[in-house]
Amino acid sequence: MAVFFSVPGLRKGVHINNTATGISLDYREQGCDIQVESERKGELLKFIKKLSLGEKDLSELNKLFSKCGFSPNEIINDLDKLGLMNEFTQKSTDKVMSGEDFYYSRLIPTAHRWQYRLGHSPLYQRMITNAITKNELIGFAIEYYHLVKMAPVLISPALSHVVSEEIRGQLLALFVEEYDHDRMMMDCLAAVGIAGSELLMRQPLPATFMANASLGVYARQHYLSFFSALFLFETPSHAFNECFIKVCTEHGFPENFYQPLIKHSDINEGGNHDLITLNLLKHIPLISEEEQNTILVHICSLIEMLHEEDRQIVDFYSKEQDISRVYNY
Repeated sequence: MAVFFSVPGLRKGVHINNTATGISLDYREQGCDIQVESERKGELLKFIKKLSLGEKDLSELNKLFSKCGFSPNEIINDLDKLGLMNEFTQKSTDKVMSGEDFYYSRLIPTAHRWQYRLGHSPLYQRMITNAITKNELIGFAIEYYHLVKMAPVLISPALSHVVSEEIRGQLLALFVEEYDHDRMMMDCLAAVGIAGSELLMRQPLPATFMANASLGVYARQHYLSFFSALFLFETPSHAFNECFIKVCTEHGFPENFYQPLIKHSDINEGGNHDLITLNLLKHIPLISEEEQNTILVHICSLIEMLHEEDRQIVDFYSKEQDISRVYNY
């Protein structure tokens, strides 16, 4: 017998009366009497009282009372025909936590575990083993330029969400601070002969494009993932920066090539950009477990994209070929 309830329960206000011949249910101007043999009356009364709580789903009710000499499904359907039944929402078992708790207990530990699992990026590995080429270093700067250039555009959609004045203020401050930083990267690349006009026509590598596109989707459609992702891009790596300066110097690059990159990293640290994710999530009072898991999937996906971006930089820019990536349509 089909029953169209997931968590069936008696309407609020239904009175249960234990009578001499059975059980009586009264609800305003209507009700019913359920006749039952005396030896089964106790179990039926327990069943009706369970229904009054609306806490058990249909499968649990059938499991508890299927061997008691009556059909739970049949009784539920009969009571529904009399307008005495309601669908109750099952109590959530979500592990809800505040944005700040989520940051410390799940986001950062998960991100670190995922980064550790992937290990050193191919680009960094080539830097620390002195296998890096000039083209790869220039390629890294080019892809970094594409990320920096898109920052204000990616922050803008997040401003369309009405979350709180504190969050809006922080996003606006970040937008203002990131605006025009691509000029700094253009100066960096001009030092190695790449003109700004040419740079504007260059296309990013697929993984760089994927990272930007993903951030854009999160900013517009899932702002909690966008907030949670920002620390990946705004937290400087001192070990990487030191190694980058070392290999650039060894390859004879002028200071005005690598210093703008390091300066941008220092700006992020000096402006507490590395804490932007925490500062935003502090203003989110509750995040459900389902939302937490969605965020973590997106963050781990971004970590993989950034790792893949470094692999593509090595793969593409290490070859003796035209590395301009300028396409005429």
